[in-house]
Parts: sequence; C-alpha cells; structure tokens
Amino acid sequence: MPSHEVDEVDVALLDAMHANPRASFERLASVLGLSAVTVARRWQRLSGTGRAWVSSVPGPRLALVGAVFQVEAKPGETERVGRQLARIPQVGSVYLTDGAFDVHALVFTDDMSTLSTLVFDHLPRVHGAARVRTNVGVEWFSGTQWRLHAISSGQERSVVEGEAPERNGDRTKTFNPTDRALFLALQRDGRATYRDLADELGTSDNQVRRRMTALNRAGLLGFRTDFARGEGGWRTELVLWLRVPAGQLRAAGTELSGWPETRICLSLVGEANLLLMVQVHRVRELAAILERVAHAFPQVVALDQRVVLRPVKSWGRLLDDSGHSMGVVPVDPWALSPASVSESIVETAAE
Repeated sequence: MPSHEVDEVDVALLDAMHANPRASFERLASVLGLSAVTVARRWQRLSGTGRAWVSSVPGPRLALVGAVFQVEAKPGETERVGRQLARIPQVGSVYLTDGAFDVHALVFTDDMSTLSTLVFDHLPRVHGAARVRTNVGVEWFSGTQWRLHAISSGQERSVVEGEAPERNGDRTKTFNPTDRALFLALQRDGRATYRDLADELGTSDNQVRRRMTALNRAGLLGFRTDFARGEGGWRTELVLWLRVPAGQLRAAGTELSGWPETRICLSLVGEANLLLMVQVHRVRELAAILERVAHAFPQVVALDQRVVLRPVKSWGRLLDDSGHSMGVVPVDPWALSPASVSESIVETAAE
C-alpha cells in the first residue's frame, strides 16, 4: 500500500483510537481483526508522517477559562498573524477563515485575571493585527471526542477500558506542578509509554501509571486522537456563530455537540452565544447544516458563517497547509508570564 494513502483500515483504526486514544496495539488489533504488528505499523506510518497524533487534554473537572480571540488582519498579514498566535502556549488552536475577522484563536488560562491580561495587554500586540475582539467561553459541550462511524458500537465498547472519568460538579480542581509536567509531556506524545514518561519526569513508571489513572478518574486528564481529516474526505471546516434563546442554550449545546460533524461546540458571552465548528466533505453542505439547526431549534439565528481556509494550529499541533502536524507548541494554560508572551510574539514576528 502506498505510504501516502489513508485507506478504510486506517480510518477504522483512527475511529477506534478516538474511542480510546491510549489503547494498546494488542487491544486495537483484537477489535479490528488485525495483528498487533499490523496495527503498530499502520499507526507508526500515520504518526510518523504527521497524519495522526494523540494529545492530552483537560478533563471535565479541571479549572480553566477560555475565550475565542479574533483578529482582523491587515491585508497580506493573515498568515503571519496566525503563526504568531500559534507560538503562544495559552493559544490552543488557530484557524484562518474568510470574512472580516479572518483569524480565530481558542485561548485557555487558569483564571479570569490571567485571561484578561492576555487578551487586553498581549495578544493584540501581534504584528499585522488591525482589529481584535474577544468572546469569553462559558461551557464546553464538545471538543475532544469524535467518532467516524467506521467501527460498530460493539467494537467501540470493546476498545474502551477502565472506569468513566468523574464529570459531575464544576471545574474546580487544579494541577500541582508535577501533574502539569505530566500533562505537558503527554501533549507532545499522548501515547508515550510509562517508562518514557518516567525517564522524562525523573520518577518511576509505576508512579506515572498511578497518577495518570487517578487524574483520569478524577476528571482532570483526558486524551484525544487527531488526524489530517482532509485525507479521509472531510476537507471543509465551517464556523457558525449562533444566537440561541437563553432558555434553550443548554439543550442546543447538548444536541449539536452530539452531531457526528461537530468538532467544537462552545457557549459564549455575547450576542452570538454559541460557537459551532463542524467538519464536512464540501462547502455546499453548509446549507444542510443550517437547515438541521433550524429544524432542531427554530428560534436559533446564525449571525455569522465562516469557512476555515487554513488550519494553523490544532490543540497544540502546528499544521502545514495540508493539515499535517509539523511540530508542537504544547497548550499550557498556566504558563503566563507577560514577558514570555511578548517574547513569543516578537520572536515569531521576526522569523
């Protein structure tokens, strides 16, 4: 099989890894009816060419705040603005879109004071920015778990192991410095072995295993599998800014986050109070998505519609024009020192 192709078996493997990003090759092989050697070889080919990767993500109980930071770039400066933002550790993802505000960035910090410092004092200093605006996030309805429907529900149940993480309660818990170091190491390689993590962190593999298990059960740590979705046929990403009646916001977020096309569903402060990002095969499917939203929630209004023309960063991964990983700037919501952010902007602008 040519190394540049992503075939149906690869998609099935990725779907299984969406369900359990750290599943062993032996477990994946049993579920998919392949040998462990074949599964390992396919994953190494996908990951080695930047077509797929696994990252750590915050669990549902981790105390974080987020926002969508938008930039209207000066003519000819859109790419430059996006690349500067992508180098900042508090910036999780960056997308270049059509429309007036042509750079969208998802920003994460550990408290509101730090978020305000970031979006008022530092991010607007990116070179090439003409105007900026910020919408603070309220509740994440989706954004880490997706399904490609390439495996059956029975196969999905077989690949999942362990207890479900704790989800009840507010985002009130935080990482200690050791947990943060583990989280960032797993950003770089979410399938790193316990032995490799222990060597990097200066501890034992048993301690790493126990801590990862505890963090997952406590709802503080999760994982996600990503891949260059264009190679699987999902070549178009759409951004919808929706206005939802307050009494329907939770129901709309829950419903829309369950759609297979949905990548991100986030409630916001502002006239547009729900951000919906969906991945589809072609731009013309926008009409069908809008019709489905209107059918499910007739009072919802789409205030703005965008097409992602180029992804620059996806949850820490720096992307090339084809959506392949070409490096990583781990998402670190706790990293903010004002000087470090300003230095990142200056250094990237000078490249």
